[in-house]
Amino acid sequence: MKTMFYDPHLQRQFEEKGYVLLPTLNKEEVEHLLTYYTNQEFDNKIEAGFHISLDNQNEDLVKEVGATINDTLAPKMEGILNNCQIFTASYVIKEPGLQNIVPPHQDWTFVDEAEFCSATVWTALMDVTEKNGALGVIPGSHTIFNHKRSSPSPQSKSPLADHIFTLFPFVEVIEMKAGESLIFDNRLIHASPPNLSDQARIAVGIGITQAEAQLKHFYQNPSSGKLEEYDVDKDFFTWFNNKRLSDLFDSGKSPQGAALSGLKGLNKVGEIDRIVPDLSKEEMEARVMKLEGVEYNRPFMERLAKLFNYSLDGSKNEDKKTNTEEAVHAVEEWKDERNFFQKYSIGNIVREVQWRMKGRP
Repeated sequence: MKTMFYDPHLQRQFEEKGYVLLPTLNKEEVEHLLTYYTNQEFDNKIEAGFHISLDNQNEDLVKEVGATINDTLAPKMEGILNNCQIFTASYVIKEPGLQNIVPPHQDWTFVDEAEFCSATVWTALMDVTEKNGALGVIPGSHTIFNHKRSSPSPQSKSPLADHIFTLFPFVEVIEMKAGESLIFDNRLIHASPPNLSDQARIAVGIGITQAEAQLKHFYQNPSSGKLEEYDVDKDFFTWFNNKRLSDLFDSGKSPQGAALSGLKGLNKVGEIDRIVPDLSKEEMEARVMKLEGVEYNRPFMERLAKLFNYSLDGSKNEDKKTNTEEAVHAVEEWKDERNFFQKYSIGNIVREVQWRMKGRP
């Protein structure tokens, strides 16, 4: 794989762990991006949900937002990354709410990963902790799979979808200061706990890859089940967000046939078989456990369960208080007798993610 970092130490850490953590923005630059976000009228803000500005239906606004983020972050990357291009830029928002768990997942395949690498530069615009939904990763998990990660979600089912609770206990939450950036391989399995604070957790993310890499997108054909392979340019991602791709799939269509007449940089290369791993719980867990330094994060899982006044064994803690007043109120209001893992069953989370991906509250 071609290198991404000037610093050999950072490159080695990126290859081994799948991520690096670096300071990037100063206080004024952080404030600039926060103020800009506050002054925008995004059409996909929701009261309690995870959302990204890239999913707005206003393409001009998406491009303007991307340019603003690029203008701030691109100069910072020039001294860190070795001749890379930026192909996406977006605000990444997690509103307050107990149900805002983002399950373990991987990002799309953006390049030919036999030769190149794509990554996300996830930059906190406020201090992020476990309490307000900081990003979490499974270190080294970018080495577990090498399949094409296709759109749309959830129709093009990820091999991780049935292993949410197999994987969540191995997530390491990365707490960050405002202005720090987590640069992670798009193959890395990542997730985040709910935002239990009283304000939105705001970050920005840019997609990066080597300058000479051809951008790609893999879309599951709704009829044949095969993957349509496209060579694309960065404008593809400002229009074809997951919601639009999901709607296309549900209507039996493909990106090329639905492309706007003015959209350039969309060239269908061909179709390939969709080959994804199908692992049992034991097989998935075994792969993760082989990763260096990865351990079962029982304290993290206990804290999640405690939010809903339940123990990991499924029994209800009648004599214990929950961690936040919001959690207490939620439990009392719902009068829900299910334990944590019943409440957040795989089906429930998949349906919740599907609901959000389609831009619904």
